[in-house]
Amino acid sequence: GLKLPQLYTDNMVLQRNIPLDITGVSNAGDEVKVLINGQKKSTITGDNGKWCVTLEPMQAGGPYVLEVKTKNKTEVIKNILVGEVWLCSGQSNMSWMVNQSILSNDKNKPVSDTQLRLFHMKSSVKEWDAPTINGINNLEFYAPTSWTEASLENIESFSAIAYHYGKALRDSLSVPVGLICNSIGGSNIESWISRRTLESEFPLILLDWINNDFIYEWVRTRAAENLQKSTSKIKRHPFEPAYLYDAGIRVLEKYPIKGAIWYQGESNAHNIESHKELFSLLVKSWRSYWDNSEMPFYYVQLSSLNRPSWCWFRDSQRRLTSEIPHTGMAVSSDLGDSLNVHPQIKDQIGMRLARLALNKTYNLSIVPSGPLVKSVTCEAGGVFITFDYADGLSTSDGKEPSIFEVAEFDGLFYVADAEIIDNRIKVTCDKVKNIRYVRYGWQPFTRSNLINGALLPASTFRSKILDFQILHTQ
Repeated sequence: GLKLPQLYTDNMVLQRNIPLDITGVSNAGDEVKVLINGQKKSTITGDNGKWCVTLEPMQAGGPYVLEVKTKNKTEVIKNILVGEVWLCSGQSNMSWMVNQSILSNDKNKPVSDTQLRLFHMKSSVKEWDAPTINGINNLEFYAPTSWTEASLENIESFSAIAYHYGKALRDSLSVPVGLICNSIGGSNIESWISRRTLESEFPLILLDWINNDFIYEWVRTRAAENLQKSTSKIKRHPFEPAYLYDAGIRVLEKYPIKGAIWYQGESNAHNIESHKELFSLLVKSWRSYWDNSEMPFYYVQLSSLNRPSWCWFRDSQRRLTSEIPHTGMAVSSDLGDSLNVHPQIKDQIGMRLARLALNKTYNLSIVPSGPLVKSVTCEAGGVFITFDYADGLSTSDGKEPSIFEVAEFDGLFYVADAEIIDNRIKVTCDKVKNIRYVRYGWQPFTRSNLINGALLPASTFRSKILDFQILHTQ
């Protein structure tokens, strides 16, 4: 009989200004009628039981009622809005709830908003016993859920970053916003990528994954511990490559979205080169699934933490923005905690992601990012660093720019003197005669202080002076 995808519930938000595919299943040969906002569409269910009708684009508004009918059954979905829909995904820092977080400003206190709707996908796992593992083997990992209006009660247990992102969009766009939060603590990036993509582009990561060095040891160890109580030969786990794609992305049934925000990397920072490839495959995989090669994808750079690889990882993330079109990165290193992988201030991160979307997706005149290194050149008297988004270049503490280092030979770095001149940084160092390498904020946990006029922090970076010229210093 007639069934609709799990996202089709009361209070749902449909993406505005695009043709909308409404899908479902029914008995083969059934005529299916779809009615909403004066539109009436019909189709015949295929032999495989699937059907799809395409609605004409709708402008932001509502509430509407969606009716889906066959001769034997009618589904009615109420209180539907049309606006902007975003997928919010990643691992625990994206899952981190509003009631676990610290506000940077009391002005950012959560408020109820009937025009902001939340669809919260959460794990159903209570304990890792044999029945639970059997369910996971059958992709039964997520608990049932539905769309809700953003009441104070619902907001408190929702992703802090996703909420503040959605609130910023609501404040700036004045249209309904729907947030699908699907993030799983500890999850690795490869678990979110389609199997087909991994088979064709990175097949080695699929081989004996529980013992595979491409996969972070903590991830493999945690999975092995979780699966100990099962005697079945089949022991699937959410951290298995492609699992969360199968269990958590495919079930969305290509529900139309505007784009995605992403906060993940802690479970892949051990292998920067593989993450670089896997991140590209993630974006490619999701854009292919939603059949949108330009789907916006905005992500959070890892924060500051005393883990040796993290400055290298942050720089790799920075470089990805120029390698993958229609992406953007929110810097979070200034909000880090040296001992805690979960920084408590989340409102700023959500709003920084929103800046990227408001500028790059919605074309608003707003600074999207903190300073991002553009060029490093040798000039008379020193080395000059030019940045994108550098208007009003200054420091967060009113002191001279800090944590700049230079080297003539790779690996032999010295602290440099830095000063701001016409929205550029000039660096000099008495100990380095011919500067060839420059880096900034190059510590796993950094207190670097460079910001722009929008008070947004500069990203960690490491750069080689490509047009290297010998500076004849006295």
